[in-house]
Amino acid sequence: MSRLEPDGPSWRTVPAVSSTPSSQARLRLSRRAMLQLGVVSVAALSASCAEGDDEVTDSTDDVSGTVDVIVVGAGIAGLTAARALAGTGLRVMVLEASSRIGGRLRTDRSLGIPFDMGASWIHGTEGNPITALAAAAGAPTIELDEDEVTAYRMGGSRWSGGEYRAARVAFEEVLDTMVDQAAPGVSVADVLDADWPGHRDDPLSAFFLSTFLTFDLGDLDQLSSVLYDEGDEFGGLEAMMTDGYDRLADHVAEGLDIRLGAAVTGIVDDGEIVTVQTDTTAFVVRAAVVTVPLGVLKARRVAFEPPLDPAREAAIEGLGFNCVDKFLFMWDEPFWDDTDVIAYTSDRSDLFTYFVNGEALALGSAALITFAYADEARAGEGRSDEELIDLLMTNLTDMYGPDLPRPTAMRRSSWGTDPFTLGSYSFPSTTTEMADFDALAAPHGRVHFAGEHTSREYFGTVHGAHLSGLRAADEVADALT
Repeated sequence: MSRLEPDGPSWRTVPAVSSTPSSQARLRLSRRAMLQLGVVSVAALSASCAEGDDEVTDSTDDVSGTVDVIVVGAGIAGLTAARALAGTGLRVMVLEASSRIGGRLRTDRSLGIPFDMGASWIHGTEGNPITALAAAAGAPTIELDEDEVTAYRMGGSRWSGGEYRAARVAFEEVLDTMVDQAAPGVSVADVLDADWPGHRDDPLSAFFLSTFLTFDLGDLDQLSSVLYDEGDEFGGLEAMMTDGYDRLADHVAEGLDIRLGAAVTGIVDDGEIVTVQTDTTAFVVRAAVVTVPLGVLKARRVAFEPPLDPAREAAIEGLGFNCVDKFLFMWDEPFWDDTDVIAYTSDRSDLFTYFVNGEALALGSAALITFAYADEARAGEGRSDEELIDLLMTNLTDMYGPDLPRPTAMRRSSWGTDPFTLGSYSFPSTTTEMADFDALAAPHGRVHFAGEHTSREYFGTVHGAHLSGLRAADEVADALT
């Protein structure tokens, strides 16, 4: 499928299967069935895909009355919802504010290799619907061996394998027992400082806290000590995409009507119809599915009438929204250890301390992928490329010596300042209750909601976003068919 990324608003129209609704063609979606290992979801997505050519049309054309459902946002939640709804025979259109599909599934290929600037991992491959979806899309994956790690301390000496493993076991023991010391409204950082004094100052402990809590969830001074271990997990190893996560978005989007550069500013539900307003056009439909990221909801970029209920407003305010940025650095030839992961226990534990070896992902280039989390990510978005390379080289030269070459190329994300995301993913903060995820998932009249931030079980993940799109489609199909 060709990729259309215009500078301004355009139609991205590919003929959809079952574009004319009929009672015989409509399939009533079963949420329970769809949640069974993702098998039904992948079958539904794959079965309704159709080949087509991109066609550019005047973006101001009024298509009111020809669409049953508007889906707001072309991330994986929105694309999944649209695909599932199209499979029932409902006429669906997706409105996407940016100039591309995929949302936080974004792959940069400008340097000749696929660099995932957003999602990279399938978190737990056993029974995960994204595992099956990747197979259906023909997207290759590789299981990253995070036990195959070389770890350096400041000063350049290596941690022994025994030291690294012992510190990780101790860290996991703290995680297992920390909830017993927790209290509502108290952060993980506060509990650690009170009950494990010095734990955050220990280099290896700080590294594990950064890599497995701040990275996976959010800022330790905001992360709830009561809820940090909430949510469900799939079994199996962690896998990464080797040819780009965007292949999943492309696969799910095939055959859908998607309008790019169409920022939704308001949604009005009068009880009979829903009016979805962009800068240029008002679309009148029977229902809408809103899948914009939590950061966009927090910024109140979309006005709702009637206003959102107090429980949903409290949830928008109360949930945390992490910022994680990713960086690709390339050299003419590698100088680093031949392990899947390289760790550095810096005194700045949230910046350039966890490295994925590009060779492990078969990128075909001498490349390192590294990360910045939380406040380090937010601060980094205001720094120039050269400033960030200086910070990177401070760490690498401490590990490998002073005569290292500077990278020949780099790419970086800026999710915190990206106007279409304003952050990376949700987490339970000190002002969160788990019921907040349910409040965000609940329908608001004829307006439905999806996205990772609406998944109580799988918040912060691609599979959570995917399953939420199926859940929202199920609700709309129940209401309209």
